[in-house]
Amino acid sequence: MLKKILKISKFILIGAVWTYIYLYASLFLMASAWNFNYLSASDWNIISAYWEQGGSIKQFKDYCFFITLLLIIPVWIMGWKYLYHRNFVAILLAPILWYNNKKLAKYGQAASRIVLKNMGTTGKKIDPNEFIENKLKTIKDDMEKKEKTSEVLRESLKERFEGKKLK
Repeated sequence: MLKKILKISKFILIGAVWTYIYLYASLFLMASAWNFNYLSASDWNIISAYWEQGGSIKQFKDYCFFITLLLIIPVWIMGWKYLYHRNFVAILLAPILWYNNKKLAKYGQAASRIVLKNMGTTGKKIDPNEFIENKLKTIKDDMEKKEKTSEVLRESLKERFEGKKLK
């Protein structure tokens, strides 16, 4: 139940924000390119009167205007769907990440390398084969010490058992 409520609230929130941004951008585009407000009834009356007087689409600019009018609603729906399927947190953090990347690009060029202090000394790099050989040597030495210890224990046990048998 909670998941459904979250999905519905995400759908509504993204729809409201996307609609506001899309309306603003598309109205700006239409006003700057063709001086047309598709939310105004008087602008639609001008188009209607043009068609009734025998107007036709002749120029490339007219074709672009007609295609833009046809695509206003499909682009709005596709944008809403696209944003709904994206990570909601990533969408909200996008302006912050953009600003952070901008500052990193501006000030990050001067620092070619980062130096961490008090992190210990850096030793020379060891070849992996050399590292394995050193490990094998230590293991071999440990095994030899254990063998010597076991031999000493066997000898002392042998002496005790032989000493008890004689008595």
